Amino acid sequence: MPNTAISPPDGDALGKPLPWRVRAIAALLRSVYFGRVRIVGAQSQPAPRASARLIVASHRNGAIDGYTVLRAFPAASGLISVQLLKHPVLRWLIGGIAVVREKDRQRFGEARATIPDPIEAGCAHLRAGGDLIVFPEGSSEWGHRPLPYQRGAARIARALIDEGAQFEVVPVGLHYMWPDRFRSRAEVLVGAPLTLPQRDVEEADRAFELRLHAVISDALDAVSVNCPDAETFARVEAAARAEAARGGSYAQAFIASQANPPATRAEIPRAQRWPWDGLAVAALFLLMAPILLAAWFAGRKADARNTVTLHRMIAGTLVALLWLPCLGVLAWHCPGPMAGWMLLAAWGWWRWPQFVHGELA
Repeated sequence: MPNTAISPPDGDALGKPLPWRVRAIAALLRSVYFGRVRIVGAQSQPAPRASARLIVASHRNGAIDGYTVLRAFPAASGLISVQLLKHPVLRWLIGGIAVVREKDRQRFGEARATIPDPIEAGCAHLRAGGDLIVFPEGSSEWGHRPLPYQRGAARIARALIDEGAQFEVVPVGLHYMWPDRFRSRAEVLVGAPLTLPQRDVEEADRAFELRLHAVISDALDAVSVNCPDAETFARVEAAARAEAARGGSYAQAFIASQANPPATRAEIPRAQRWPWDGLAVAALFLLMAPILLAAWFAGRKADARNTVTLHRMIAGTLVALLWLPCLGVLAWHCPGPMAGWMLLAAWGWWRWPQFVHGELA
């Protein structure tokens, strides 16, 4: 991949949301792929901002996690891997403050000095009153527990506390019933703002950062996937899916079951299928066949389960740019039949989870 230069953050953008293009694309792709992403937890309707917010989120499903967090915090920006900003398509779809990880240095030969310090850039954004999303794991993996948390969020918090800046730290857990299924359920579990410790007299920077890091890590574990082993994870997942099938919150059921894991896997009730669901789903597939097939094929090329959705979204978006104008031409020439077909396809999109997955969306 070419060594594309990454522009430093625009001073005029500090404290402000991501560009409208990125927010609109995030809302569109998130809504089409997942449907309604639910917000649950201590702040299921996040309170009006009293100050800047440092949003620390679990990292479960690759770059798509940023889109999911934006559902609860639409005015936020975030720290993002320089790897994503180097790709021309991804650079158009996403945005944020670039971060050079160790794997980026090894893969691209990227030096940290080529972009502004991410800690200072994050602090500047929060000083300006903005919301900042940070994924302390640094990378994502679909597993039974989080990857080791990095101290970036604690370093940002320590710097702002030393300055006397006003800000909140909000833990956020991202929960996907299935990370790689079209129209599966996704939920954002928003925790209460943290009470951060104050710095002791003559306490060293590193010691204070470690205390802040421990508080942030514990709060993130409390709202995120954190099972002792894969078998326990499977039992907890099954219990959460069973509760979701009864109309409850998948994320809250997961956290409750994780605290007291069941001894056996729960039986998951199947969603009711209506007689005409098959016709509606077939109408959707035929109408959007090029998009769905491209997304399916791209998903098979993903290198891990947590990157399947990203591959599908990229491929589906690119093909949609070509296919949707063709449907527009057909609708112009055959408005009546196309209107009926589109309405039936919309019904198929809504009923897809029940008919294909046997679950509630």
